[in-house]
Amino acid sequence: MAASTGATNGQPVAVEVDGVRYPSARSAARALGLSPNGVSVRCHSDRWPDHRWLGATPGRRELTPEDRRIARPLTEPERWPNDGGARRVPVMDPNYDPPKVVRRVGWLRCMCCGRSHFSEDVARARMCLDCGGAGGMPTGPRPDWDA
Repeated sequence: MAASTGATNGQPVAVEVDGVRYPSARSAARALGLSPNGVSVRCHSDRWPDHRWLGATPGRRELTPEDRRIARPLTEPERWPNDGGARRVPVMDPNYDPPKVVRRVGWLRCMCCGRSHFSEDVARARMCLDCGGAGGMPTGPRPDWDA
């Protein structure tokens, strides 16, 4: 592959052999029955004047990370005021097509102390930090269970 990608952006390099233009050294090698490395050597050698290295294929562009569908950050919703646990919002992973739901966030009551807290994962983090869980900090007074 290194022989056929001599452009700085990693795109295929056009090759001309006996007046026939090929979009890459690999396609020229396939048509001539040679290896891509053999075509590259011939293009860079003075012994083969009919083999020419033309440069990067025109019309190709380098992809930016925004154009690629990899390493995109999760879409995390903003924290909203306490609604008593009425709303659950999904956290989406846009690296999948269609985007995949990773977890759901929202307000819920701690299973231990009963105070409301904003949980980053309502299915797994069901206790607040004060009670030893992985949920968010409690926001309200502790209910009086003995009353």
